[in-house]
Amino acid sequence: MKSGKSTISTTLIVLATIGIVAAPVVADQFRTEVARWYLAEASNRLVAERDSSHQLEQARRWAGDITELRDYWIFRAEQALADSPKKVAAVIAEAVAKRKSNAFLANTYSMQLASRRLFAEAVDVLEAGKIPELEDNPQWLNNLAYFRALAGIDLDQALSDINRVLDQTPNAADARDTRAWVLFQMGNPQTAIEDADFAVNSLTATADAGWLDSSLTWLEDNVLTPREPQTPTKLFTRREAGERLWRIATLHYHRAKILEALGRDEEADKEFQWLKEHNLPIDGSIY
Repeated sequence: MKSGKSTISTTLIVLATIGIVAAPVVADQFRTEVARWYLAEASNRLVAERDSSHQLEQARRWAGDITELRDYWIFRAEQALADSPKKVAAVIAEAVAKRKSNAFLANTYSMQLASRRLFAEAVDVLEAGKIPELEDNPQWLNNLAYFRALAGIDLDQALSDINRVLDQTPNAADARDTRAWVLFQMGNPQTAIEDADFAVNSLTATADAGWLDSSLTWLEDNVLTPREPQTPTKLFTRREAGERLWRIATLHYHRAKILEALGRDEEADKEFQWLKEHNLPIDGSIY
């Protein structure tokens, strides 16, 4: 019996020792989680246009160094977005200077700015969040080139960047479409049309697509109940259309504008008709 009691006592001593060592770590993690919760609530209140000062103050109280938390930089970016979109780039630059892993915020907030048609600001945010690991990233370069084209700024740089992408992936439909739009914005529709044709044909052809993509496309076109736009204009929003349809529609719109610039109005009208038949806008609201 003594041996059993001794074993229990030893176990309790060991557990207590572990507890003494682990307690500060657990406490720190708890404090960090509380701070993150307050920051998330502060960000939500910003979006809802409600005062968030109390939540931010509580987050500061619970966090050791609030700038170490990703949620802090999300709050700061949301704050800048609500205050003045032009300030978002400076916040992203600060976040990345603090920690390189915060570079993902640049992509998130460039997309948010683009959704508001603030394309120049979206470019600034991507530039602010650039880290060496992203210098040759195709998606990063494509987004930079595309937003520059949409903003109509630094088009020579946009062409250089998208050509770097196509050096790596010459048959990437999205990149070919981006180059088409860059060239169009540069006043060169004659060269742009080749890329526009390639992009549309690549994304609308299903014969050589993978079996899963082909099956999903067939189901969407032949089985699923057709969706109806909910807007007064009876045109789909991007959310209603879904990314696949919106993506293809953008390529049709780009080719329509390029054909129009070439004086090939009949062909351009066919592209616009495709958009109308799919309840999609036929102006610059689609991009």
